[in-house]
Amino acid sequence: MLRYRSIVILFSVLIVVLSACKKASLTDDALNSPYSPVNIPTKPSDDASKPAKDTSNKVIVILGSSTAAGFGATSPDSCWVGRLKLRMTKDKKNVKIINLGIGGYTTYQLMPTGQLSAIPNRPRPDTNANVTAALKYQPDLVIINLPSNDIAANYRDEEILKNYRTIIRLVASARSSYLLTGTQPRNFNQAAMRNRLKILNDKLVSDFPQNVHNYFMKLATPSYAMQRIYNAGDGVHLNNRGHNLVYQTMMTSPVLKTVAGY
Repeated sequence: MLRYRSIVILFSVLIVVLSACKKASLTDDALNSPYSPVNIPTKPSDDASKPAKDTSNKVIVILGSSTAAGFGATSPDSCWVGRLKLRMTKDKKNVKIINLGIGGYTTYQLMPTGQLSAIPNRPRPDTNANVTAALKYQPDLVIINLPSNDIAANYRDEEILKNYRTIIRLVASARSSYLLTGTQPRNFNQAAMRNRLKILNDKLVSDFPQNVHNYFMKLATPSYAMQRIYNAGDGVHLNNRGHNLVYQTMMTSPVLKTVAGY
C-alpha cells in the first residue's frame, strides 16, 4: 500500500512538472512569435501625419492680392473679408476665416510649393501664402481673389488660366470647395489693357461657371475703368463702398452659402 501511494504521488508530481514546462514553453513561443500581439506590425492610419481637423468649425482660407488684404478700405471691418467675418459672427455661424492675401501677388505666388514656371522671369510660389499653405488648414472652402495684377504684369491669358487650373486641381484633390473672384476694373491708361481685364473675366466665367464670383460690370464704366464711386483714389483699389459691393455679391454665392450653412 505504501509503495502504491508513493507511485501515485510521484506520478502526480511528474504531471504537474510537465504541465508547467509545457505552459512556460508555449508562453515563450508566443512572445517570440512574429504574430504575437507584441510584435505584429500595425499599419499607421493614412491620416496619422495630419493634424486633427477641428470639426466644430468650417474653415475658409482666402488667397489673393491687395483687395483680399483689404487695401483701399479705411478699416479692417470695412474691407470685404472683414465684412464677411462680421457676418459669420452675427449669424452665429461656426466658420473660421483665415486670410493669406498679400498685396501685389499674382497667380504665380499662389502656385503649389515646388511648382516652378517654365517661363523665365516669373515669381516663385510663396510657401507661406500659396495654395499649399492654404491646404494645411484643411479648409472646407478656398477663395481666390486676384483682381488685376496678372494683367498689369502683362502675363498672357493662357498662362494665367493654366495657373488657375493647377491651383484648383490641387484644391479639388484635397476635397475642398473653391470660389474665384473675377477680375475688377483698373484705370490703365491703355484701353487695350482695360479690355484685357474684361476678356480675362469672361474667360474665367466661361471656364469655371459655377465657381466664379463675377462683379466686374458692377464696378466698371463703359470703357472698363473703375467707377469713381468705388475708387479708393488710385484707380487700382476699391474704397469702402467697393469692398461692400464685393462682399454683398459674395454672399449670394451658392458655394459660400453651402459651406457656411445658409
